[in-house]
Amino acid sequence: MLQLDRELLDLLKFELKFLEDGGYGRSPHTPSRPQRIFEDSLTCPNYGDPSRPHPCSECQLMRFVPYELRDQDSPCRLIPLTVKGETIDYFYRYGGQLELEEALAGWLRKQISQIEQQIEAPPLVESSKRESKGLDRIRRRQWLVLAGNLYALANLHREDHDYPIAHTLYGRALAAGEKVAALGDTERSLVERIRKDQQAVAGILRGGAESAREAPPEEIDTVAP
Repeated sequence: MLQLDRELLDLLKFELKFLEDGGYGRSPHTPSRPQRIFEDSLTCPNYGDPSRPHPCSECQLMRFVPYELRDQDSPCRLIPLTVKGETIDYFYRYGGQLELEEALAGWLRKQISQIEQQIEAPPLVESSKRESKGLDRIRRRQWLVLAGNLYALANLHREDHDYPIAHTLYGRALAAGEKVAALGDTERSLVERIRKDQQAVAGILRGGAESAREAPPEEIDTVAP
């Protein structure tokens, strides 16, 4: 994408220089009319070939043509040049050559400036995205470690028959584990184990000592920080 932006930038700079040098004035080959904007430029894929063998979709300027107008003949004439939406075709019909060239020059300078800023921005943006993703992974890993540690501590209290504290710790472990539960099967499995053991302890608390003969809690894999 960055390479395409650079190529488009070069094209627009060429067009601006071409315009400033009077390239869209009268041609000795067609002295009866001004040169057509973009269509009579060296940047046009069909330059100098009236049979127009190349589809306009091959032209980079199509990026500026409204999507719904891209199937029109000479779509580059429909590029909005002004904030009012005045196009090249509009100036052909209702304006003069000077107005058209002034609008075109302003549009080219604006696009050149914006693309230059975009070309400079991507490394910073990508770096920011990578940093953000890295921080997300770190945060998720921290939540996973916390869930595992709380779960292990809850199991210890459960083994000591300290069921109220175990139930509370299972709840905290479950809340932490659910923050990373969307990552994969391992995390979902952990959350299910925590939920199952919390429910078992809740049953003990409701049923009293008779329910204390339930199966021991599952072992949890150690989660390294």
